[in-house]
Amino acid sequence: MARKGLHSGMAERRFGRIVFITSDTFWDPPVRPKNEAEAGPLPYIASKGALIGAMRKLARTLGPDGISVTAVAPGLTETAGTTQKAAEFADVVHRQALKRRLTPDDTAAAVAFLVSDGAAALTGQELVVDGGLVLR
Repeated sequence: MARKGLHSGMAERRFGRIVFITSDTFWDPPVRPKNEAEAGPLPYIASKGALIGAMRKLARTLGPDGISVTAVAPGLTETAGTTQKAAEFADVVHRQALKRRLTPDDTAAAVAFLVSDGAAALTGQELVVDGGLVLR
C-alpha cells in the first residue's frame, strides 16, 4: 500500500528520485566571516547540514517504496551573481584539485546522473561536485 503525502505518486509507481542541493561548505566551512561585523555563513551551513540529515532519513523511510533520495553539494559556482567575487574564486580554485571555475552545468550533470538509471542503486548519498576542494 502506498504511503500518503507529497511522494504518494512516486510510491504508487514504486519509483521516484528526490535530489537535494546542499553545499560543500558543510564539509569545508570558512574559518571566519570576511569582516567581524558579519554573522558569517553559520545559518547557511547549518541549513545545508539539516538537508543532509533529512536526505539520509528520507532515504531509509522512502526506500521501501522504490524512492531514492540523494544530494548534490556544489562548490563555489560561477553565475551571473558571482561576478564580484573574483578574489574568492581565485582562492577556491587554488585549493581545488581541478584548477578551474565550476559552472552550473557541473551541478546539472550530477543531478542528471542521480536521476538516471545509472544511479538505480544509490540512495542516501551526497555527491560533492567542487573540483576536488573537499575530498571525502
